[in-house]
Amino acid sequence: MKKTLLLLAVSSAFAALAPAQDCGFSFLRLPLKAKAVAMGEALTAASDDQAGLPYNPAGLSLIKTRQGSAGYTSYASDIQAGTLTYVQPWDQWGTCSAGISYLNSGSITETTLDMPTGTGNTFSYNTLALSLGYGRIINSQLFTGAVLKGVYDKVQEYSAAAVAVDLGVLYEIDMEQAARFLSKSQGHHNYGTSLTAGFSVLNLGTAAKAFVNEKEKLPLTFRGGLAYRPVMNRLTVALAASKAIDAGVKGQLGLEFYVKEPLALRLGYNGAFRDIKTDSDTDDFTGWTGGLGINIKKYRLDVAYAPMGGLGNPLRADISIEF
Repeated sequence: MKKTLLLLAVSSAFAALAPAQDCGFSFLRLPLKAKAVAMGEALTAASDDQAGLPYNPAGLSLIKTRQGSAGYTSYASDIQAGTLTYVQPWDQWGTCSAGISYLNSGSITETTLDMPTGTGNTFSYNTLALSLGYGRIINSQLFTGAVLKGVYDKVQEYSAAAVAVDLGVLYEIDMEQAARFLSKSQGHHNYGTSLTAGFSVLNLGTAAKAFVNEKEKLPLTFRGGLAYRPVMNRLTVALAASKAIDAGVKGQLGLEFYVKEPLALRLGYNGAFRDIKTDSDTDDFTGWTGGLGINIKKYRLDVAYAPMGGLGNPLRADISIEF
């Protein structure tokens, strides 16, 4: 029973679904990048590396080196998920990416109303997603990106498929100009090194194949946010909000601080996590996230911890390399 509850929580990506919409393909909500999870998924405007691409594909245009990454998430009860991503810049033509991600539930005991303890049979839930992305710099302040993705779900002998796109934009705000406009102040002031606004539309698409008869809706999601860096390459403060068509507005907060050049500490709060309640003593910690990043030459290791109350404490880890 615990495994079934956990799978439902994982596949719904910590959102409380409203019956009026009944969206499927919930794997599209699942946070798989360790850095993003550690920062509360508040990377809509702080999308300047691979970790932010699922939240705003415009971040692709800011990646200037060839990169590859592999990520793994281990949930309780043998539920596993992972990602592989490759990014290729093409000089003045922009930046492209390709990715694959998956979820495997392991064996789940089949139950019925007549046999609530099990029928003696087992089944599994599996999802596979493929993606192709492109990002381009429009000018010194405006950056855009898009990702095309296909998703395949399979439960027992039933399967479904969908095609969707993610669209995103980043805008680098001139803080001196903004401050003069808002406060009418004159002269030079130190307002930090950068302030970025981001907006994205995720999972815009349709089901190509239904599980049985009726095709499910995709979890269309709108995201907006700000990322402020008061000290170059040391501190990032990220704020974001998201609105899925089958859930209310969720807020996210993320902090990243480089203690020293190779070590980054991360802390976050994800408003979507608060919907996971299991009457556990650790429910009060649900929503808070943390993690760290370690950079050694061309390699980076990211680790994230996000408690899920009585459903366990999944650990996520990513390793990436610049070529």
